[in-house]
Amino acid sequence: MTPGFRYNLRVRRGVGGGASTPVRLEPIIDKPYMLTGVWSRFGVHLFYGKVTTDDIDDMEKAGDDWVARNPGKTVELVVVFPSGARMSTAERLRMSRLIKKREKERTATATVILAEGLGGAVHRSILTGLLLLAPPPHPAKVFGAIAPALAWLAPHVQALCGAGATAEALTAAVEELRAKFAPRAIAPSARA
Repeated sequence: MTPGFRYNLRVRRGVGGGASTPVRLEPIIDKPYMLTGVWSRFGVHLFYGKVTTDDIDDMEKAGDDWVARNPGKTVELVVVFPSGARMSTAERLRMSRLIKKREKERTATATVILAEGLGGAVHRSILTGLLLLAPPPHPAKVFGAIAPALAWLAPHVQALCGAGATAEALTAAVEELRAKFAPRAIAPSARA
């Protein structure tokens, strides 16, 4: 496992968070350039900068351990913060394998590319095109902001976790997780 990598397997919320269970994302993967939080059947992945094949191996290990303890369907949100980092061919292939590994267990996925301007539009367009060419077996959509992504995901999360998983509750939880991560995405990074 990569030095400095930590993940938390104590998190176990089970299926059906329900209206009485507040939406709170508990970190299970925490690295300077990536943070994953889970609540019930909802997972949020935040990325900034370079993610290597070793990092992806660590993500897979943590994900395998979490799924072994929490089997069932999931809904996922991926947020990519703007950076100058580019994945190598090996990194793209490894990430693709990881994404495909459990795609049948996902009921919906939203990806948010936070980059602005022409560069952000190009990245979102390419990703949308790839989803059209090789669609996953579940609804998937690309966004330029978090709030619309969560509004779109909310019915999918509610189907797995209960009525308490409103767009507003999900947004508050994601913003809390994002606040822990944002300083990393603002500070200069050797990995960017």
